[in-house]
Amino acid sequence: MGRRVNEKGYLVDSDGNVIDREGKRIFVKEHLKNGEFPKIFLFTKFNIDNIVGDFDLSPLSEPILDRDKSGNFIDRKGRRVNGRGYLIDREGNVIDKRGKRMFDRVVLTPEGDIPKIFRMQILKTDSGSSLSRLMDEIEKN
Repeated sequence: MGRRVNEKGYLVDSDGNVIDREGKRIFVKEHLKNGEFPKIFLFTKFNIDNIVGDFDLSPLSEPILDRDKSGNFIDRKGRRVNGRGYLIDREGNVIDKRGKRMFDRVVLTPEGDIPKIFRMQILKTDSGSSLSRLMDEIEKN
């Protein structure tokens, strides 16, 4: 059909963002890893609380974080976090409370946020209609 695709065959816009058939952006290029978007199937019971450190929030809902002697952000328990308050390993990958890598650094926004689909918390429910709609949309596209 003459449409632009990336190396994995996903429809992309002129900036390399993954789009649907109507041209609506689904994943920004920066969230792709080797042309692939983050797979949500491993996260169908995703709970954002498992990757967030222990800290207070400012009145603007920004994490209030401390720094260790090397200048790295840490939470109240002394665990390394990024500027958005997500638990991270030494390379900056987001990890869960058990230390398992959940998001590679490359898929984080420049501010250190995880991809929006995971921040929306629609994957937190096991059988909700939001998850069904999301899966239908992915299959359709």
